[in-house]
Amino acid sequence: MKKEYRNSARTKKMIRSAFVDLIGEKKVIASISVAELAERADIAKSTFYNHYDDIYAVADEILRELLGSLDMIIDAMDADKTSDYHIYIKRIFNFLKENEDLYRKVSGSPDAIYFIDRIKHIITKRVFANVKSPFLSKNKTERYVQISFLANACVDIMVDYFKGEIDMSFDELEKTIMSILDKMM
Repeated sequence: MKKEYRNSARTKKMIRSAFVDLIGEKKVIASISVAELAERADIAKSTFYNHYDDIYAVADEILRELLGSLDMIIDAMDADKTSDYHIYIKRIFNFLKENEDLYRKVSGSPDAIYFIDRIKHIITKRVFANVKSPFLSKNKTERYVQISFLANACVDIMVDYFKGEIDMSFDELEKTIMSILDKMM
């Protein structure tokens, strides 16, 4: 049973990897066929259908994994109960750096707007509900605007970076964003 599970996990990983490569090349999910994804993953089409209903199911799984990882980071932030936002920003940057290749390939797709909007919404919602900071307004509406502003700005800057529109290293970008946040706070 364990071997079967490992094979299944390995196959899904190969499918997701092939999907990311193809979205990086083709830019639009609708232009990716199951046949070419299966060929790229070096599996049979029937094997693909054993794991996913269609191409969009692969995209949805990648999004769920991403959002799950972000939720874990925010959960850890909430559990720490510290007001030092540097720790949280560093955790998010570490997560982004670990998955930089994925984000570079996906961010060039017009379909990425769905992912990006969901990420902004999740971050804003979770931080608003769970993070207490002396830097944020006590007024709920103002605090929501502050958090939304920061989440949208940071996510959009990272998307620009992943698209290759910002000419600096990942570490330089992290330092720049931290410096801006320090001045704002």
